[in-house]
Amino acid sequence: MTEEEPSSNQERLRVRLRQLILMRETGPKRAAWHAARARLIWRLHAEIQQEARAGEETAQEAAHDADER
Repeated sequence: MTEEEPSSNQERLRVRLRQLILMRETGPKRAAWHAARARLIWRLHAEIQQEARAGEETAQEAAHDADER
């Protein structure tokens, strides 16, 4: 990646999302290209939310396990 490797999958997805957003300025100007780029942005956004939910569930399970001990 750029300066340093992202520490988590969620951070890696955020880096990809930033790169796609910035490609608007440097990429082709055709409408089809921008439509494909927009679909990728929304897909990455959904993946980031899914990762966040999975992380929250893991944290809740860990807290529940600690409470049972």
